Amino acid sequence: MKKYPIFLFLGILLSVQAVRAQITLSLALNPRPDPYLSEWMYPVNGQMIISFFGGTVVKDPNVKLRTTLLDQSGSVIGISNINLARIYTLRQGVNQFTMADALQLQNLRLSGNVQNLFLRTGRLAAGQYQLIVELTNTTGDVVEAKQAKQFSVISYQLPILMQPANEAQLDAHISQNMIIFRWTSLVPNSSEQTFYRVQVFEILPGQTPMQAFRGNRPLLDEPASRGTTQYIWQPNLPMLDSTANHRFIWTIQTMDAKGIPVPSNDMNIQGRSDPFVFSIVNQTGTIEERSIRIENSTKH
Repeated sequence: MKKYPIFLFLGILLSVQAVRAQITLSLALNPRPDPYLSEWMYPVNGQMIISFFGGTVVKDPNVKLRTTLLDQSGSVIGISNINLARIYTLRQGVNQFTMADALQLQNLRLSGNVQNLFLRTGRLAAGQYQLIVELTNTTGDVVEAKQAKQFSVISYQLPILMQPANEAQLDAHISQNMIIFRWTSLVPNSSEQTFYRVQVFEILPGQTPMQAFRGNRPLLDEPASRGTTQYIWQPNLPMLDSTANHRFIWTIQTMDAKGIPVPSNDMNIQGRSDPFVFSIVNQTGTIEERSIRIENSTKH
């Protein structure tokens, strides 16, 4: 039996491979991309790379993408319409795209709660997700390549209020000039700079603290200096009115760099920390009032 050199077999093998057009799909997705889906156009969130190497067998360079988004339970929360998907014409070699092209936000049909949150905030809720991208022919009935990537949207712990403490009683003589608010930082630290808004509501007679918190206009609604967790308020209110003490409820609203509330597990609280109640107490009154009280006590 005639023996052929091994390089001859290798040459035959390589020639067979050469006639086959090859297409590959790679998703270089940031494991913690921007939760605002419209921001996926920026390179910091990753890239989609489609490599197309044609052989002697002609292959259609026109392709579509089918995108599927799953939540941490594996349920489908978004899927693209392949009939409406954009047609890409691949060039020979490496084709680079943004993650926005892979996501197909303009063609992604989101499920009810996810869609409602997206329409209201433009973002995904905190949690774990999976992005699946399939590369198909122009009719969508043949899958040429497929890849899936896991990613997460961070869940933050909102700041905890510190001062004034809950149910604290502040001396009116001091508070009429200055009230100092302090709180802890957002955990974990955000990759973008956050800032805090201090909000104070007066609790009117007959109101519960939460009624005042949800229904009243804030007496104070101002941003603290960026990077700080303290705010000094000069209320300029009649704190020395001895006929009635004043009660307030306060909180911190944590905002991202875009001025949008930082998300928490409960998106309805709009980035607001659990509020505290404090009172302004006229403990001693004015000098004149103290003199009257002393005089009255001596008469008895």
